[in-house]
Amino acid sequence: MNDSLKTREVSAIQRPFKVSMNLPGSKSIILRQLVISALCRNSTTLLGCTPSDDVETMVDCLRRLGAHVDIEQDQFNVDPKQIDWLSDVELNLRQSGLSLRLLLGFAALRMGETRFVGDESLRLRPQKDLLDALRSLDCQIECSNDTLPITIRGNRTGGAVKLNTSVSSQYLTALLVAGPLFEEGLNIRLTDQQVSSSYIDITINEMRRRGYVPKRHEQGYWVSPGNYDEGKFRIEGDASAASYFAALATLHGSRVTFRNLGSESRQGDCGFFNVCSDLGARLSQTLDSTTVEGNGTLRGLETVDMIQMPDAALTVMALAPYLPTPTSITGLASLPFKECDRIACPSKELRKAGVVVHEDSDRVLVEPSLPVATRFETYRDHRMAMALSVLASKIPNCSIVDPDCVNKTYPGYWNDFDALYS
Repeated sequence: MNDSLKTREVSAIQRPFKVSMNLPGSKSIILRQLVISALCRNSTTLLGCTPSDDVETMVDCLRRLGAHVDIEQDQFNVDPKQIDWLSDVELNLRQSGLSLRLLLGFAALRMGETRFVGDESLRLRPQKDLLDALRSLDCQIECSNDTLPITIRGNRTGGAVKLNTSVSSQYLTALLVAGPLFEEGLNIRLTDQQVSSSYIDITINEMRRRGYVPKRHEQGYWVSPGNYDEGKFRIEGDASAASYFAALATLHGSRVTFRNLGSESRQGDCGFFNVCSDLGARLSQTLDSTTVEGNGTLRGLETVDMIQMPDAALTVMALAPYLPTPTSITGLASLPFKECDRIACPSKELRKAGVVVHEDSDRVLVEPSLPVATRFETYRDHRMAMALSVLASKIPNCSIVDPDCVNKTYPGYWNDFDALYS
């Protein structure tokens, strides 16, 4: 336990709330769109962006690569014309795993050396399968144990490449996004059963918005040589961020409306709204908005598969102690490789609160429990902090250690959380 870190008290929510809110722009979409914009020939404007640690990390890296990125409130203007493809450069990815994977793909197109460094938590995250794919494309790679620091000198030729995505679908996203800029394109053969395919749906949808669609074939994807469209593109709200407030509305018999996330979203974590519906909440959507309204009584889930929405798994763990039957949460094989071990760490914190938890390598079973006041550790993981606030919202006198870790993706989280008490 680190006593030097800031601690935030979380009071129990005493009465139902009714709120309407704009979510932060989807981090997953912003990062994809920033890299796509850097791969264009001319300028792009992205609307509805929200600054966060991960987004600022990506912007800093693109600027280091020579792109001009101007920020005016929620509008990002990206001019790629001065990108330097030849010089050596060092990029600090801090804690941003998706930014790292996307820029590893970008670096494969550069003739100069690109050196990647980052924080300790990012140095612990695996990159081997993506690096093996880049090696097979004749990229020159220097690293130890396939972790940061990593130096890459690219090769624009392209061609056939095998890829294992059993650890992370972000490896495939990296190759898909960079693929059109390879001289021969990329013929990607997947060597495993693809995990978290919902995140690949996001990638392909964002590429489609920019005028390019990779072709699916029996063994993977064919990414032919091509170009992306420039223009103006709006970023929708972040579905992962929505999961915490949807859970709070379901748990407290309350109502929340998300004004910038609607029925046409391709984000996998929108599936969490169906989890809320299964728990008894009422769900209604328009093209642009989503409303979740709890009825004050929770139903059991028995089993819920999170393989297509792993970022919302911690939110389900936070709800599970309050359900009337044991909850088996499956599809968690990728969670140990996130900002922290998202099976072991939340299980430990739930047990501290008196919750009965059984964990395995890819699943967690949570028993109905009566959680008690606890000082929750977050392990520098933004999703731990936000999910544990859901758990703590029914327990007087809880606290969250290192609450500012939410700045990684949702700097305004605690302001939005406090509005529920108004």
